[in-house]
Amino acid sequence: MTYEPALGSPKVLVVEDDDELRAAVASCLSRAGFAVTPVATGADAVEAARTVHPDAVVIDVMLPDAGGLGVAKEVRRQPDLEAVPVLFMTALSLPSVRKLLAPAPVLFKPFTRLQLLTSVRGVTRAA
Repeated sequence: MTYEPALGSPKVLVVEDDDELRAAVASCLSRAGFAVTPVATGADAVEAARTVHPDAVVIDVMLPDAGGLGVAKEVRRQPDLEAVPVLFMTALSLPSVRKLLAPAPVLFKPFTRLQLLTSVRGVTRAA
């Protein structure tokens, strides 16, 4: 399912295996004017990226079928998505996780709607 508020809105691919969180993130971003494509798996994310050509990817670090970092790299292997900005979401706040994901922006769970919107707006402006 794709949430499309308006033609020309920044397109955001949301990759989160938790159904409730995925729906909440998609709803929040859609209400803020983003065109959102929510998916639950890494495989679905790679396929969706090929067809949607997102302006940004918001991805959970720990997915059931693949690691978010690997999925992000796979998405960026596509010639037209090499520079797509990625915002990682994780419940792991260990220094090793921060170091592994650096310099990419990270949104630590739980997060507020304001934190989500600020982070996504930041990566879409940087694109």
